[in-house]
Amino acid sequence: MPFPPLLTALHTLPRSARDSLLVVLAAALVLLPQLPHLPLWASAITAGLLLWRALLAWRVEPLPKTWLKALILLFVVALTATQFKTIFGPAAGAALIVQLLALKTLEMHARRDAMVVFFLGFFSLITVFIESQSLVTTALVLLALWWLLAALINAHRPVGQPRCRELLRHAASLLLWGLPLMVVL
Repeated sequence: MPFPPLLTALHTLPRSARDSLLVVLAAALVLLPQLPHLPLWASAITAGLLLWRALLAWRVEPLPKTWLKALILLFVVALTATQFKTIFGPAAGAALIVQLLALKTLEMHARRDAMVVFFLGFFSLITVFIESQSLVTTALVLLALWWLLAALINAHRPVGQPRCRELLRHAASLLLWGLPLMVVL
């Protein structure tokens, strides 16, 4: 059975571009449970940054210059400080960390940069529970955690073309092994 055109195009991308797209998808899923608790402008900026990074990976284009990322960072911090009157505290911190996560994807050159994105993602998922502990929130956090783990596993794989299904299955088994500890905590 032939691949659909999108999957065929994805399969022909270099490994670094595919890996970047997997990380961006994981970051987008981290944003999902945050949406009801973030200001609209923070969600829009974060989504825009993630979309920009996905397009750069898809087109295999270079990442933006350092001065542009610094300018975006100053803009994000200024907006957060203006909205919340501080950059400290649970609400301001959660809004800022999600935007910084999206901004960090724009400077993923090496595995070390991807690790920072993963750990910002894990930390961001914890901050969701400050605002809500509902079942829907928990389900969205588990979905995002699953994809983050799959992307983390992929980052540690040797050169090649690992199948997404295999990565997701391995991440699911890790989640199942950790489930008793999650329930206790």
